[in-house]
Amino acid sequence: MSGLNILGVVLAGVGIAASVFPDWFGPLTGGSEPPANVFEAVERRVRGGMVLGVGLILIAVTALRPWSTSIPTAVFYFMAGALAARLLGMLIDGTVPKQWLLVAVEAVVMALAALWLWRSTGAV
Repeated sequence: MSGLNILGVVLAGVGIAASVFPDWFGPLTGGSEPPANVFEAVERRVRGGMVLGVGLILIAVTALRPWSTSIPTAVFYFMAGALAARLLGMLIDGTVPKQWLLVAVEAVVMALAALWLWRSTGAV
């Protein structure tokens, strides 16, 4: 395992913990005071999910070249971390219609990245 992979595992672990317990990671998730509304409570979890996504990128992307595979892989895993945290937040904190819109946007971006990755690897 390379140093970047180990850093990725550590960041993924911190991201999971920050998504599950956003109050423990106040500076990372946006302050220690209680959130003003449900939307803000979910968004705090998403910030931890972004750290999870960066950790997943460091684990998955082993080489920057070819760009045609590293860029869509990075986009896919970053969105996967954010989407997982958003869905967890919606499950725990509650839902707001704007959150469902953001879920749809993240899912479409992930699908486009997966399509780009599928087309660039030449898989049939």
